[in-house]
Amino acid sequence: MPPGNMKGGNDMARMSATPIGALFDLMKRQGGISYKVLASCILSDKPLFGGVSPVSRADDRSWISRYIVHAPVETLKSEYFADYAKGAMRVIARLKASKRHAFTNREVFELVAGPEGDGVARALADCGQDVALYRNMLERLQQTEGFVEVERAEIAMVLMLAAACSVDVHAAVEYALDFSRGIHGSGVATPLITPDALVAKAQPWMAELRQDATLGLLKMVDDYVVGSPHWLDGEREGGTIVGALSVEPGAINDVGSDVSGEHLRIFRAEDGQWYAEGMGSKNGTVLISGADGSKVVVEPPRAERGDWEGVPVALHPGDELVLGGDTHFAIIAGMA
Repeated sequence: MPPGNMKGGNDMARMSATPIGALFDLMKRQGGISYKVLASCILSDKPLFGGVSPVSRADDRSWISRYIVHAPVETLKSEYFADYAKGAMRVIARLKASKRHAFTNREVFELVAGPEGDGVARALADCGQDVALYRNMLERLQQTEGFVEVERAEIAMVLMLAAACSVDVHAAVEYALDFSRGIHGSGVATPLITPDALVAKAQPWMAELRQDATLGLLKMVDDYVVGSPHWLDGEREGGTIVGALSVEPGAINDVGSDVSGEHLRIFRAEDGQWYAEGMGSKNGTVLISGADGSKVVVEPPRAERGDWEGVPVALHPGDELVLGGDTHFAIIAGMA
């Protein structure tokens, strides 16, 4: 429910109703940054209506409350905000200069990626956003060894600010990845796994695939179903990408920490047969046949690949895909 329609409740409930409200709440309670100061950090100095810039309204508590902090997400305008990277750097500078508690780079990262910062993710989910992609990037930042603490802090803050202001997780992750590559010259890599982590158990189940039906991926954890099916669109040009950080339309991001940013492509050929092919993933993919339990390597781990050349592997209902070591998808047939 948009904040403008809420009746009663305390201020915290209203602030947590939208991602930008959750951000203001987080920075005030945990970072010691007032609404006025935070507004001065993240709002644009470019004149809008009547020649007045948003940042010039930072002293106007009523305007900030109505049009930023408590505004329904559909009324937020991108022109209100400064460049996300600039805003993030200003916020970090304020946190580090705080008289109440001067934050270290590690503490800045934990503020964003820890339990307190997850309020922004929950608010994004309340707005209909799939936050698996958002949380995947924060987790990958934590696990990747190539970053120093200041880089983790900056990229994480850029991500949070972009997501809270835009209410668009895919766009925010794209922006943060570009920032990572452009400023720090590095990407967000896939962490290593141990070879003995590849364990799977086939669940034989076959069904006739009706002409008007499609395939779906059903996530499994310890042979238990987790969540709803991810239905595949056979008409999508280029197929469906499965990966932790893919921002392609229809991408499936509900994966474990050892799955690459763009790990696997699934597509339907002109004859109606579905196929899976690797995308150069670090930890590889295996298909387990639902008919006889046999295993087919879709793509071996990079360290074992050598001069291996892959070909698309056919998929059938009842098969199981194992991405990396701990992401299992049962393949089902049905109606999306």
